[in-house]
Amino acid sequence: MTPLDATPEPGIFAASRAAAEKAGFSSFRHVRSTGSTNADLANEARAGECSAAVLVTDHQSAGRGRLNRAWVDDAAGQLMVSMRIPTTWADVSLIGAAVAVLVRSTVAADGVPALIKWPNDLGVRRRDGSFSKLAGYLGEYVDGAEPTVILGMGLNVETSPFEGSASVHGEGGSISRDDILAALLGGLRGLLAEPARVRDLLLAHSATVGMRVRVQRADSDLVGEAVGLDDAGALQVRSGGVVHTVSVGDVVHLRTTTD
Repeated sequence: MTPLDATPEPGIFAASRAAAEKAGFSSFRHVRSTGSTNADLANEARAGECSAAVLVTDHQSAGRGRLNRAWVDDAAGQLMVSMRIPTTWADVSLIGAAVAVLVRSTVAADGVPALIKWPNDLGVRRRDGSFSKLAGYLGEYVDGAEPTVILGMGLNVETSPFEGSASVHGEGGSISRDDILAALLGGLRGLLAEPARVRDLLLAHSATVGMRVRVQRADSDLVGEAVGLDDAGALQVRSGGVVHTVSVGDVVHLRTTTD
């Protein structure tokens, strides 16, 4: 199903629509169901529609995360949204980080102790050291007539549909999907104009920096201590007395030094 086939719910996401218009997004669409909001906006960009746009849905039949992993939803309690953002708005490497920082601050203000797990997850750390996922992010660069970034997010707001996940309301929050999205859209362009602040906040609220980690890479795994982030947001890992800079990889938080 494409977004044009789906039927929008009238009156839903009113605050987000207003925030999107004020922020300079040329369109805001809400649909009940589609295959993938990222794919929909990317396909439009490849066909020549490169304007700033927002597409939000209640259910994705083909939602995907990093490494082509499926994103699971229950068609009820998640905020699933993609934004098409012109590269003229900001450095491409900054966009995902800015979204993570804004969503974290919004749910934290609602009482949820969220942290940002490198490279693209938001969640809460449990007493046993485990990490329960609240949200995932996926970005895609589309080199069309006007280059754009498609940045998608799936956030568990009311329910947590898979084992080991968490939700905003399950962690004591009460904020609505509309208010979360309105805060994100309303604050994004201003924050994108402050790259140093984005990186400072990303580091300050990192779930990964300071942890012993295993970075799973295509060629080999790297085990060590996550000690920081560089100016481009890459993870810095100290292993064997050497600090390695990791731009791509899956990170596992290790609970003990013997892992």
